[in-house]
Amino acid sequence: MAAGQTSPLLRAAGIVVTRRKPGHFVALTKDGRLDAYLAQGGVKLSDALERRSAIGVNNVMQGSNDGGSTLLPVIGVKSIDPYDIAIAMPAADGESVVSEAERNAWNMYRVAYNVTLTVTPFTVSGIVLLMATQDPSGLTERGSELFVPVFAPIVEVGGVTLSDTPQDTILVNRAHIRGVKATRR
Repeated sequence: MAAGQTSPLLRAAGIVVTRRKPGHFVALTKDGRLDAYLAQGGVKLSDALERRSAIGVNNVMQGSNDGGSTLLPVIGVKSIDPYDIAIAMPAADGESVVSEAERNAWNMYRVAYNVTLTVTPFTVSGIVLLMATQDPSGLTERGSELFVPVFAPIVEVGGVTLSDTPQDTILVNRAHIRGVKATRR
């Protein structure tokens, strides 16, 4: 079975088993890519990042932003400062950063915008859901949330589209957004 798939027999019995690894994520910074696991079990990545304090991590690997280099183990790194992270996303076998219930609720009560965000050295395109009173240009300002979810994302670095970007959602650090182009959907 591939990650996320369940056995039809188990599903029919009301048992859902996935092969997703809770807390496995990728953080893109201006200096490179970190692949790590949250040290504290049972905590969602988005919740850990929004605490705005260093998050404990295990099994940290590091490589280039474009995903082209082999990830190498990083010895001694036990925490990551969320302010250093430009983009956070689940690893290929990690859990989504936004639950289906959250996504459905946001779709009901928020306005959808097609956006292109300049998050140096990255360009992020996708969909942002904002309250009716919010303007997309406000994404460059500090807000109550440090990270904004971008749905159906495409991430580019140096003109190269990252192939391991999840299809559902990534989190973009508002402190790293330098420019916003948006149109209402």
